[in-house]
Amino acid sequence: MPDLDTRLTRCFRAVFPALTDEAIPRAQRDGVAAWDSLASVMLVRVIEEEFGVTIDFLDLEDLQGFQAMRQYLLAHAA
Repeated sequence: MPDLDTRLTRCFRAVFPALTDEAIPRAQRDGVAAWDSLASVMLVRVIEEEFGVTIDFLDLEDLQGFQAMRQYLLAHAA
């Protein structure tokens, strides 16, 4: 089974195909032109499906980048 970083990178690549694998770990909402509200919703859905988690709506404000998503998953994914 792929590790968390590989799986999360795959999620980001699905939503932001223009990002390189090197850029994805540094991706932040304010630094990715394509990261708008629709992309946020799509990213959350892809991550929820991939990791079998439900991301609380109240947590979304804090999940503004790859590293924040990674930390969230480390704390919440089974």
